[in-house]
Amino acid sequence: MGSRFRIVVGIAIVLGGCAPTVEGPVERQRTADREDADHLAAQLGALPGALSASVTLHRAARDPLGVAAPSTPSGVVLIVVDDAADRDALARTAASLFGATAPEIEHPAIEIVVGAHRPALAKVGPFTVEESSRGPLRIALAVALAVIAALAGFIALRERAR
Repeated sequence: MGSRFRIVVGIAIVLGGCAPTVEGPVERQRTADREDADHLAAQLGALPGALSASVTLHRAARDPLGVAAPSTPSGVVLIVVDDAADRDALARTAASLFGATAPEIEHPAIEIVVGAHRPALAKVGPFTVEESSRGPLRIALAVALAVIAALAGFIALRERAR
């Protein structure tokens, strides 16, 4: 009888280990919060001047079988921008997008930090370069033009001599 009991217990353990995980309301809410936060971060990261964005979203969820009160909703947005970005406009846009995604969170924490320097650009002929490269590029183009003119003159003299 002892070996049959062990076999039955072993089968019960194996079947119990293969049972699917059943998510409750709290787990489903956390999954929805993560997905919404990822979508919002992608939208905020695509704004002009934004280098990256990170969003944490926590909506109130109550377990119907639990005795604890629902937690308070909260949200945090972190946007890393370059130094030339309009931070006030980005903050307003982030607040409106966050309000559209999670209207139950009235005052999300929105932080905008500078993480990079946007270089000043200059146009030299058909090229757009950094302002500091403008002079050397002009010199290089002038030298290349002089070399081309000298080669053309050499070829013209050589053909005239024939």
